[in-house]
Amino acid sequence: MPRSVHVFAWGGTLLAAIAVLLAAAAVEGRGPWEGWDEGRELRRPGYAERVWPDRPIRTRANTFSNLAYMTVGLYACGLALSDRRRARLASPDASAGNVVVATPALSALFGLSCLWLGFSSGLFHASLTRAGQRLDVAAMYPPLLSLLAIAAARALPARVGRRGGAGVPMWGVLAAAVVVAEIALWKWKWSMSATTVLSTLITVMAVVTVAEHLRWPGRFRSAWLGWGACLLAAGIACRQSDVARSFPVGPDSWLQGHALWHGFTAAALGALYLHERSEHGRSAPRALGKP
Repeated sequence: MPRSVHVFAWGGTLLAAIAVLLAAAAVEGRGPWEGWDEGRELRRPGYAERVWPDRPIRTRANTFSNLAYMTVGLYACGLALSDRRRARLASPDASAGNVVVATPALSALFGLSCLWLGFSSGLFHASLTRAGQRLDVAAMYPPLLSLLAIAAARALPARVGRRGGAGVPMWGVLAAAVVVAEIALWKWKWSMSATTVLSTLITVMAVVTVAEHLRWPGRFRSAWLGWGACLLAAGIACRQSDVARSFPVGPDSWLQGHALWHGFTAAALGALYLHERSEHGRSAPRALGKP
């Protein structure tokens, strides 16, 4: 992985953390969440961490741990930019952005989805407002939808409607579908079970990745898939122990079960993304329609 991608990801994460700290310091004592509809967790906490109702950041660990999603998102965006540059150097036709492995546009979409999740979940845990909760839950879906889009791009034609014209790039159709699905899931957030939707997406992702291994044996690095499953299981265990108040730390500790849920699930998303990039064990993309 290019050093510039590491610098981009960790430098961006550091800047995001500094921005949050500066923003919190600027509004300290001004009641920035006054006038916002309270979320249930403000008065009836669903997590073990202590709530500070009068502070700009009402739960510290659960807020700052969302930087993990932003780190993964920045890595994906950095790799998308790197892939794009290499594709242009490799082929004059690569400017269309169509690649089988880690399509730059879809990689960027995955990265932006993780950034959106980090922002939305961070906003919710900082504010414990109803609006923040709505954004938090809806933002959980796009990273998985983006991964499914990357997998779909591998099996679908490069373009749609090529007869009589150049056609529309498939990655554009898939990206639009992800955005539309996110808007719909946000709009009807309160009328559906988030657990059911998220579990369904995780199940579909598992089926798709297993199908990839069955269709193209030895084409992917299965270790990334194993790591993703283990990290997700660890995250679920930490989250459930936090909800049950059985996680072995005090409410003022920076090591909270729900904060670890953020870290482990961010790492799981990163592992699944690297699995999709690992086709043939190469990090370099292959243009759609090319041998």
